[in-house]
Amino acid sequence: MKKYIVIFLLFIISSTAFAQQYKSHKVAKGENVYRIAKRYNTTPEAIYRINPTAKDGIKEGEILAIPVIDDQEYKTHVVEKGDTVYSLAKQYGITIETIYRLNPEAVNGINISQILNVGKIEKKDPTAIDGSSEQGKDSVLDSLKATPEERTIIRFITHKVKRKETLYGISKNYKITVEDIKKHNKRLYSEQIKKKDKIRIPVFAKTTTINDTVGDTAVSRLTTTTKYIVQPKDTRYGIARRHGITIGELERLNPTMDSDFPIGMQITVPTSVFIPIKESIQPGFELYEVKPKETIFGILKRTRISSDSLFKMNPYLREGLKAGMVITIPKDTFAIEDIAKGSRYIDLETKLYNFKPKKLAVMLPFSLDTLDLNARQQTEEYLKSKQSLRISLDLYSGVLIAIDSARTKGITTELNVFDTQKRKNRKHIKELIDQNNFEDTDAVIGPLYQSNLETVAAELKNYNTPVFSPASRKESTLHDNFFQTRPADVMLQDRILSFVEKDSIDKNIIIIVQQGKKHEEIKEKLIAKFPEAKIAKIEEGNYLYEVRLNKVLDDNKPNWVFLESDDVAMISNVIPLLNAKSESHKITLFTTDKNNAFDDDNIKNVHLSNLHLHYPSVFKEFDDADESEEKKKVSSFMKKYKKKYGVNPSDWAVRGFDITYDVLMRLGTADNFYDAVSFEGTTRYVKNKFNYAKKLSGGYYNKEVYLIKFDEDLKLTVVD
Repeated sequence: MKKYIVIFLLFIISSTAFAQQYKSHKVAKGENVYRIAKRYNTTPEAIYRINPTAKDGIKEGEILAIPVIDDQEYKTHVVEKGDTVYSLAKQYGITIETIYRLNPEAVNGINISQILNVGKIEKKDPTAIDGSSEQGKDSVLDSLKATPEERTIIRFITHKVKRKETLYGISKNYKITVEDIKKHNKRLYSEQIKKKDKIRIPVFAKTTTINDTVGDTAVSRLTTTTKYIVQPKDTRYGIARRHGITIGELERLNPTMDSDFPIGMQITVPTSVFIPIKESIQPGFELYEVKPKETIFGILKRTRISSDSLFKMNPYLREGLKAGMVITIPKDTFAIEDIAKGSRYIDLETKLYNFKPKKLAVMLPFSLDTLDLNARQQTEEYLKSKQSLRISLDLYSGVLIAIDSARTKGITTELNVFDTQKRKNRKHIKELIDQNNFEDTDAVIGPLYQSNLETVAAELKNYNTPVFSPASRKESTLHDNFFQTRPADVMLQDRILSFVEKDSIDKNIIIIVQQGKKHEEIKEKLIAKFPEAKIAKIEEGNYLYEVRLNKVLDDNKPNWVFLESDDVAMISNVIPLLNAKSESHKITLFTTDKNNAFDDDNIKNVHLSNLHLHYPSVFKEFDDADESEEKKKVSSFMKKYKKKYGVNPSDWAVRGFDITYDVLMRLGTADNFYDAVSFEGTTRYVKNKFNYAKKLSGGYYNKEVYLIKFDEDLKLTVVD
């Protein structure tokens, strides 16, 4: 979903209220935006609107501007083990009712790490924060623009679109903005309205203006003006940006303005906001002057940021890119232009700001229509025999743990579960979607089968609802809202081939591939990638003779051997041969597909360890002796899962957790998943990692793969 962001509109209804007062806050050790918001009785969203770079994290000593409504600060408390509402009321000398009044969410219980308001802070010097006057605060406050207050929706009206009606006309009739309508009818971000369409119209509670002493509305910005003389390197974009208006608004203020924009020309600009452009840049960002003939595509390629991120930092770019324009980009992005590809891991837990409840749907084949729950033995036998049901139940168990874990971070979730019953069940799935409201659903996890996934993605495309494939290896070539969470086989192949290619000089590459059409494609791919490689001849029955192996081994060079097979008999023949030769030759074993045949009891792990088998994997595999912090987090999940279900989690349960937790964390760091997916970098959890990229036609795919090797003493090591 492409969400169009507009900073200020020329025509805005006069009833919209704007907060006028701000306060500086110096970040203390251990504080986060959520805790600061609680202290000042505001929301993280309101803080991020006027401190946009805080989304990337805040540091001790940093100055933030805080919108103030009632000019009151509150004491905060981070809930610890053993805390109760009663004990906190007693500790802070307040009543239980006061805690519930200051923290309405506490009525449903409190959790460890939750932040609560526990009373008001006595005011000291109203001219300073925390009893001091910090250098640089004035410049922060002076740079603030008026920010609209949050409005409360009391109900919705369903409007049936009439012939020739427009969104603009409908918005005026209901005295709301076009953006208000689009926000609650997500499909309208990508579609035009049509006759007989039914759209939801929000009805807002009446608001009053608080502390309205300045009268600085968006309209008054354009009516209170002054003169400005164009300086060298000034552009229309730069001047508009510094005054908090659009280029279109600047042109309306100056209808006779010379299109060549000469130095020394006098123009009319608003007086209410004027910031020297260098002083308007937040920490972590820098200015960049667009070069002649430079394109947006070229800037995106050089900086390696997403188009959504670039447009968010520079909303006026939607009106076109021109030489001389000064834009904002993350600091040092051009400096890392030539860094080799390598994922930068990001921790979304430190970037949370959107704490609105999330709405998830899970669609999996539980096949409840075929179960007789009264016949317990029959049901147990069915569960054992039905692989898709076992996978579904494991995925679902991981989803529940993820929702519980996200709740401790302040992210609450409304979960709806739907039974898709069976493969290729298009009619049933369409009925499920028609009979339930998916319009406000933030994400759908499932279904399991590709055909059902395509149906759900197609049906929810109008709402731009992201649909996540938890198991299928196929990507969608049709639907932009389809997210393939499991890297495709070709992604795994390319990852290990690139790894070998980077260090293949002075290596003797050997290719051993099972006979048959099934493996012809990978054989041709290996030969194309390594044209100097030696091919070991495989006999009928997929058998390798020692004499054939001797012919391709090199006594003086390291031998890097690709073994491609899913035949247990062939693998159990080749690997012992290679292991025996490793005593006299340097041999490293690779495969693009470590399938179940490699895990057969006939294949000795000690041989794989001696040969340092390298293979790509969707899952991360940990060694029991690993004592890293990451392994400790994994252990914490394992304990939590076993405590709830009484068994260790399967890989599918882990997958259900990782996918869901990543979705919830991303939704907590952006207004919607499409904004969150624009983050540069990789997220990783228990066994899976995610870094989504958009296909030219179709949906998104996960491009992150683990590269694992058998090290000494059977230890598994993540190479990358």
